[in-house]
Amino acid sequence: MSRRLALTALPLLAVAMTVVPAHAAKPKVVKGSYDVTKPPNPTLEATGVAADGCDSSPIPTGTDDHAFKVPAAGTLAITLDSKDPSGAGRTDWDLYVLDAERNIINSSHGETSHEETIDKFKKAQPITIQVCNLAGAPDATVSYVFTYKS
Repeated sequence: MSRRLALTALPLLAVAMTVVPAHAAKPKVVKGSYDVTKPPNPTLEATGVAADGCDSSPIPTGTDDHAFKVPAAGTLAITLDSKDPSGAGRTDWDLYVLDAERNIINSSHGETSHEETIDKFKKAQPITIQVCNLAGAPDATVSYVFTYKS
């Protein structure tokens, strides 16, 4: 009887061990950050083409391009922050996400030095994280979190 019980219980135990509880499988995450030092370039604001991206400036100073490889399907959240040494809210950085052909996928270009984007990707692909300093302190930090699609 105990042998028959063991032979019946073994396959059930094997099946039970292969079933993973839903809460145990968390999506894989890739995090990173980098610092940027660029002098301000107010020409984008002065010409009124800031929403067209940093590439629209006739003067390339103040712009930083950072190549990033989206590893797979998932969501990429990017945050740009620069301190405002005056505390008066007179700084302005912009953030753009560009595809391989330099088309704007998403942007955040408010009147502050804190910008955020969140984008969903269906597959792996190269992108560019582009930031430009329009009227800010010369130092900023860009951080990103990529979460694989579950």
